[in-house]
Amino acid sequence: MADFYDQKKIILIAFGIILLLSAVFVPAAVFYPVKVVSITPEAEIVGTSVWSLVLGGGGMALLAAALFIAAIVEKSLKAWLLSVAAAAIGLGAIALSLGDYYYMTSDRFTYNPPISFASSTYEWEDFDRIEERLHQENGASAIESIAYYFHDGSMVEFTGGRIFEMHSTLVRRVEAAGGQYTRIPAQ
Repeated sequence: MADFYDQKKIILIAFGIILLLSAVFVPAAVFYPVKVVSITPEAEIVGTSVWSLVLGGGGMALLAAALFIAAIVEKSLKAWLLSVAAAAIGLGAIALSLGDYYYMTSDRFTYNPPISFASSTYEWEDFDRIEERLHQENGASAIESIAYYFHDGSMVEFTGGRIFEMHSTLVRRVEAAGGQYTRIPAQ
């Protein structure tokens, strides 16, 4: 019986190590493609925030911790309670990671912010204005951040990511729908 218990610990620790090592590359190599495949086929470009990768990696690390706790802690009730708590938080972090995205179609822009399950969809006519803030980088102007303001009073700001790839197309569509575009130079 003792040999079986030791084998169980070894298996739990081995899977924990695999999950821990996977936490480094799985959020970018698996979670992001899952978003791209599961979002509408009309999406021209799909983006996500850095927080998505952090939450995904952290969630996988917590799942690994749950396996380590189950293998190492001697009191089984305490071990299972701690393991279940770590696994639940880890799965929640992975779910939040998968729910963090933005994309653009020919008709609209959809944004689901980090640490949220509620997305917002904006038609081009819903945009009030776009502000592009520039900064100096090696003697040249570069985009520091992009802020999108909507008629409903909400605002979304990006400081990096795939949004920069879709930005010029998005600006053209918003301007065609009557929205304003402002470029704020570096100071």
